[in-house]
Amino acid sequence: MSAGRHTLIAKRYAKALFGICAPVDFDSTEAQLKTLALVWNGSQDLRQSMLNPRVTDSQRISVIDGVVASFGGWANEPTKKVVQILVSLRKTPVLPQLAESFAALVSEYRKSLTLEVTVATPMTDSAVSDLKVLLSKALGGEVTLDVKSDAALLGGLTIRLGDKLLDRSVLGTLQRMAVELAQ
Repeated sequence: MSAGRHTLIAKRYAKALFGICAPVDFDSTEAQLKTLALVWNGSQDLRQSMLNPRVTDSQRISVIDGVVASFGGWANEPTKKVVQILVSLRKTPVLPQLAESFAALVSEYRKSLTLEVTVATPMTDSAVSDLKVLLSKALGGEVTLDVKSDAALLGGLTIRLGDKLLDRSVLGTLQRMAVELAQ
């Protein structure tokens, strides 16, 4: 199975698990999936047993149940069911991508956003703290700030979230004005 196919399958199952998992179980489910992904990536014996066509579904489920029991048992019933379905369908190689996809859904749900903030002059810790509170309130969730300084901005700031940019710098304003005047 190709990596792209793994990702599609993992996203589909992560979305299903997210949909049936209670929000209070998000942390334990996320932790368990990460642990399973680490075990999967770190154990060639586990990978071989899960991919061996001579191993029956019930044997593979017993193996994965044993692995999970070794680190405390299943976090919750939905996690158990989804992982066991993947095992019985011989789609266990998607466990690492499943962990990543589920973590991304939880992060999006909680609106935990990492914003890249660039300012003209370095900010004090209290100013960063105040900005974090304002942005958290405005966005309706917890934010993490990665603050940088760039004297070329002349003043103001830019805020980047992924591929979105909010430019409230003096340099950005001057550039927008130059474009408008040139038209």
